[in-house]
Amino acid sequence: MDYKYFRDGLISLSTMQFIFSFTFLFSSILLKPFIALEPKERDFIVFITIFNMIFNIYYLIEALKFEKVFRLEYKHIRKFGKRIGIVTLLYLPHVFIFSSLLFLDLHNLLVMIIWLSLILEVLLLGILFKEIYDLLFKNEIERKFEIDQSRKFYLERK
Repeated sequence: MDYKYFRDGLISLSTMQFIFSFTFLFSSILLKPFIALEPKERDFIVFITIFNMIFNIYYLIEALKFEKVFRLEYKHIRKFGKRIGIVTLLYLPHVFIFSSLLFLDLHNLLVMIIWLSLILEVLLLGILFKEIYDLLFKNEIERKFEIDQSRKFYLERK
């Protein structure tokens, strides 16, 4: 995958996902009397959204330091791919748990936020799995060629 597309996509999707999680968290806390949330449901939503916000902050930090990693040797780029791959595998069950919120009897606005968050999570996972595949499972010659091409195009222009 192209360096710039991955970095920009990861930054924008993790930021948008963080904003939606933050909105979902505070709407479930502040609007509790108006949307008739049970304490167990509210606690579940708070736990899920805080977990989501932590992962989005991690992905945002990784995206911001990706340029530094990209300038290093190939083994450091593979190490970055392994690290982000392991974290993504830890994040994957969260998507299924988060989708269980659709089975709760929630207000329409909260259901819409859940659907938007799920769409963003699927897009985020798609970008991450594509980059992990490119960094870890592609043929070494193809991988080095793509990395060198991206380095020439983006990093030497600066």
